[in-house]
Amino acid sequence: MSTVIVTRSSDGIFGLQLDDRPHSNCLGDVLCADLTDALTTLAADTRVKVLVVSGAPDLFCGGASRQMLDRLVAGGASVRDLALPSLLIGFPVPVVAALEGDAIGGGLMLALSCDIVIAAESRRYGLNFTTLGFAPGMGATGLLPSLVGHAMAIEMLLSGKFYKGRELVHRGLFNAVVPHDRVREVASEHAGRIAERPRYVIEIVKQALAEPRLRVLNEALAREHGLQRKCFARSDIAATIAASY
Repeated sequence: MSTVIVTRSSDGIFGLQLDDRPHSNCLGDVLCADLTDALTTLAADTRVKVLVVSGAPDLFCGGASRQMLDRLVAGGASVRDLALPSLLIGFPVPVVAALEGDAIGGGLMLALSCDIVIAAESRRYGLNFTTLGFAPGMGATGLLPSLVGHAMAIEMLLSGKFYKGRELVHRGLFNAVVPHDRVREVASEHAGRIAERPRYVIEIVKQALAEPRLRVLNEALAREHGLQRKCFARSDIAATIAASY
């Protein structure tokens, strides 16, 4: 059974919902593989004019799964989730993220790799890499400063703090922060306005804006790979991760 749900409409607005509630929508092998397959298939579909990515009402994505982290520490995992930011930023048409629920760690970076992000006032958003004892990943050291500036980026990355959506209004992280029950509605409004434009124009603008973001992402991923390997080589890292779960 797939851990993602794809919906299609005649107006060019397609949906991609993370649906792995038994595992808290965490980025494990199965969800990463299903997301990769779905994004690859949708990217080749010329009927798509806008993609809306969502999760569960209370949880968008909980970041890397415990099993994924344990295997990373052991050196036996292939970090498939690293491809997801590239697939989203490089997606041929705009991607709108509807964050009805919490988005934590890699889950938040998944959302920030989209083009338009709608968050909920009462939900939690944060990057807890350092809380778990290792350096940020998924392009956080490049993408985050480009969105919120150095001061806010270093606060978020070093503290590992979880912020309520209302605390992040006007910080540059989200396009809109609205009551929980309006997130999907507002995301749909943004998608609808985009879908009214010709697809060739949508593609051209998306590509122009994606190219510099992809450069920033690729530089960050190369840097973060080395930093994370140093952290995962520490003798105490497994205990640090275990204490956080």
